[in-house]
Amino acid sequence: MMACAMFETKIFNFFGFVFISFFVSSYLFAAEIYPAVTWLHYKSPEQAGFTSERLDKIKKFYNKKSFSALLVVKDGAIAIDWGENDRRFPIHSIRKSLLSALYGIHSSSINFQASLADLNCNDNSLLTDQELSAKVFDVISSRSGVYLPAAAENNEMRLNKPARGSYKPSKYWWYNNWDFNVAGTLFSKITGEEILGSIATQLAAPLQMQDYRVTDGYYVKAESEHSAFQIRMSSRDLARFGLLYARGGVWNGKQLIPHEWVVKSTSAISNTNMGDKYPPYFGLMWWVEEDGSFSARGNGGHTLAVYPSLDMVVVLRTDTYLEHTVSAKSIHKMLSGIIAISKGQQHSKPSLITETQQEADKKQIPELYRFNNASIALDNGLLVSINFKNETLFVDWGTGKFELSYLNNNRFIISDLHEPLEIEVNDVGELIDIKTPKLFFIQAATAAKYDDLLIAESWVEKAIKMNPNSPIPYVNLAKIQIERGNKEGAKENLQKALSIEVNNKQAKKLYQKILLKQCFFPGLMILILVGFYLRSYKGKV
Repeated sequence: MMACAMFETKIFNFFGFVFISFFVSSYLFAAEIYPAVTWLHYKSPEQAGFTSERLDKIKKFYNKKSFSALLVVKDGAIAIDWGENDRRFPIHSIRKSLLSALYGIHSSSINFQASLADLNCNDNSLLTDQELSAKVFDVISSRSGVYLPAAAENNEMRLNKPARGSYKPSKYWWYNNWDFNVAGTLFSKITGEEILGSIATQLAAPLQMQDYRVTDGYYVKAESEHSAFQIRMSSRDLARFGLLYARGGVWNGKQLIPHEWVVKSTSAISNTNMGDKYPPYFGLMWWVEEDGSFSARGNGGHTLAVYPSLDMVVVLRTDTYLEHTVSAKSIHKMLSGIIAISKGQQHSKPSLITETQQEADKKQIPELYRFNNASIALDNGLLVSINFKNETLFVDWGTGKFELSYLNNNRFIISDLHEPLEIEVNDVGELIDIKTPKLFFIQAATAAKYDDLLIAESWVEKAIKMNPNSPIPYVNLAKIQIERGNKEGAKENLQKALSIEVNNKQAKKLYQKILLKQCFFPGLMILILVGFYLRSYKGKV
């Protein structure tokens, strides 16, 4: 009887332990931290388990390179917040992972084995029967075997692309913007949804993105009929998207993206064979690592890295408005360093501080500039529009709408871009001109295209006058002066650019190129003369 009682007690203790463990685990799961309208911040990175001594080394490396922002989220709260994490930078190719998420949301109603022929999808250069046999899955995994010109591809992508017809669909992986752009076309065709609107309603809204606006997106067109959507987004909004994936598609207890899709899209489908600097595998519009972590990457160094096993998200940004870039090698070193210092002892009860949402102190837009819709045309035919809506003034030259903040008189600041803009109107209040460095550069490029370098130079000089504290106008002026043979003038302007930004890569590269050419020919002549003299001397001996 006693043995039986002891047995019953053990059973009770066992099930009691299981119940308590289950209760605690359930409580911890239910208490998983997610950002609300704003993020929670650890009082210090050390409370999240980051070692302070090694963090200093990471900070030095961050400052040495051209990074503009670093955001690290650990267990749902911000542990490291450096730079401009509230600024909407272009995300470039990170867009592709957003599109992958949209496919996931609709995955139950999409036939991934439907071919391009089945979906009546073609291009301006008509596809061959082999190309038309590519499946939706081939397209979203970048294995379509269609190698045609594509919107938003850089020179490297354009020049190194395989020959048309060289590989059958599904047989070969190539990082192919034609595939990614067609994936956008197919998404809209299959679901009936416009991509930017879908991102706003199905990702930005449920994730409570703080900074994203549908006006931050736009489409880039090229000779292909399939355009590329582009977006500007802040680091703290990208981190929400990353946290969604770190948690298997769950947000505050709700499954926004099917777990099966999250796993499949971030699993290794293709070998990239791009060396140690890049992830070894590619999934469905995500880069995949050996350890199961994955990332979304954009031109210039923009990176969203997700580490589900660590419940950690890392966002790295560069100021590609100023044409800053960070190498893949530096990104790899940065991410590896952050992982290494993230595994320290976490505080059992860390102090979490609620981020304050700071509203900019906006000046009211004067009535004179509240245009319903007004525009000017540049020399290349590009329309630049000014539009006042919901108490906000926007400018648009084809790369999304930028909000304008009023300064004084006719002067404004372009938000996110951080450049000045002036609006000129006539006596009856009609728009007659919009002046800003970006438009001056477009005008200069048009003039240079027709070999009118003097006019091009005058446009860039206007940009310098309007924004003398930016290195970009001086670099652009130097490029024109090099073309005109004015190397001394170019050197002077490159020195000015470097005095503003010491590590400006373009200025450094151009300056070194000029010096090399100036030293090469005199040096070569000296070598030739010395060689001639030695031969003559040997002949006499």
